[in-house]
Amino acid sequence: MSAAKDSQRPRRQRRPAPAEPVRESARVVALDVGTTKVACLVGELDADGTLARVTGIGSAPARGMHKGVVIDLDDASGSIHQAVEQAAGAAGVPIPGAFVGVAGSHIVSMNRKVTLDNANPDHQVTSAERKELMERLTAVEVPPDLQLIHALPREYTLDGQDGIKRPVGMFARRIEMSGHLIYGAVNSIQNLIAAVGSAGVEVDDIVLEPLASSEACLTEDERSSGVILVDIGGGTTDVAMFVGDRLVHTAVLPVGGNHVTKDISVGLKVPLPAAEAIKIEYGHGQSHVVEDIEMVKADAGIFGGSERTVTFSRKYLARIIEARVSEIFRLVMAQAQDSGFLSSIAAGIVVTGGTSQLEGICGVAEHIARLPARQGLPIAPPGAVDIPGNPVYATAVGLLLYGSRQAHKRGPSQAPEPSTITQGFWNEVLERVKGWFGQSDKT
Repeated sequence: MSAAKDSQRPRRQRRPAPAEPVRESARVVALDVGTTKVACLVGELDADGTLARVTGIGSAPARGMHKGVVIDLDDASGSIHQAVEQAAGAAGVPIPGAFVGVAGSHIVSMNRKVTLDNANPDHQVTSAERKELMERLTAVEVPPDLQLIHALPREYTLDGQDGIKRPVGMFARRIEMSGHLIYGAVNSIQNLIAAVGSAGVEVDDIVLEPLASSEACLTEDERSSGVILVDIGGGTTDVAMFVGDRLVHTAVLPVGGNHVTKDISVGLKVPLPAAEAIKIEYGHGQSHVVEDIEMVKADAGIFGGSERTVTFSRKYLARIIEARVSEIFRLVMAQAQDSGFLSSIAAGIVVTGGTSQLEGICGVAEHIARLPARQGLPIAPPGAVDIPGNPVYATAVGLLLYGSRQAHKRGPSQAPEPSTITQGFWNEVLERVKGWFGQSDKT
């Protein structure tokens, strides 16, 4: 074949290399359904499962909730749907499922210790024995209306040597495990799952809210040295105590920021919305630092068709607030005393939640507890961006961090994640709730 003919033949076009598939970023969604607000956050994860950024934030006033539990399914579902739609729109992605926080006075907890013996003097602890200890830890009789939410190993003791966190592979004849068990009322949890499901969102896991808040607000040093986390929400105050980097006590108190607002409403004879605005604008938790002569004139809402104002001394307002906030911290310290771990608290108290923004509140905590106190703001993981730093989002940010850890499970030598321990129950509850929706659709 001649060179001329070769030059006239059309050249074969090289096909472009196939484009590499675009990897969709892994996401985790947090849903904090509180007494006064519903918050939804969408988080994007790095390749290693670490929370990288928050891409969507949604918030809505909570309706159908009282002291952390659902009292009106339709209203609660509507509030959840509003927050979820807002977060999904901001992130530009659908939200099929979420990690959901749970709180309320129905939460109860206990500490337990279980033991396993082996006659072999050269015995090495195995993963199977560790699993058996977990089974023994959770094998406790509780009322039928309670269900296990979290089973958290605290430490192991091998032949009398305590403080061990990873026993597998170590030599011991006698193995003891101490742990913290957290339960909730089955019906309260089912109602929460139903409200979330009715809003079109699957529940990926149920997480105790103070446990979530601790993920966001506490440093490693605080958890190791011993710290009390106090998350003051609208209807409840969540308490979590950490010693030696382990959760040792939890409680949910049926009092919160809404009670402060109601006290102001009664004391100043103003409607609740005006009392809330006055609390935010002029409130202080320590009356002794407020001047006696400082007078305030504030809007008191509409009464009889006309606007009304109220005049009061800021010191009087501070006394109202101080009385209720002092009560909250006395209840917290009673829990700490009853736990048996108060003497191990070296890092003091971290106060978070919306009410933590009240001026002087940490001073009240220090006065009542005789411990140092600071405000707890969500701490962004290294390299993470767009993490909301407002304490009202402490639980939601903590749920994102908890969820990101679930997305990237730890190795087998470390403690099983709480969600794996109770996953069978949650699957059963979810199927039951789906059944309710299926039946309602047919009617």
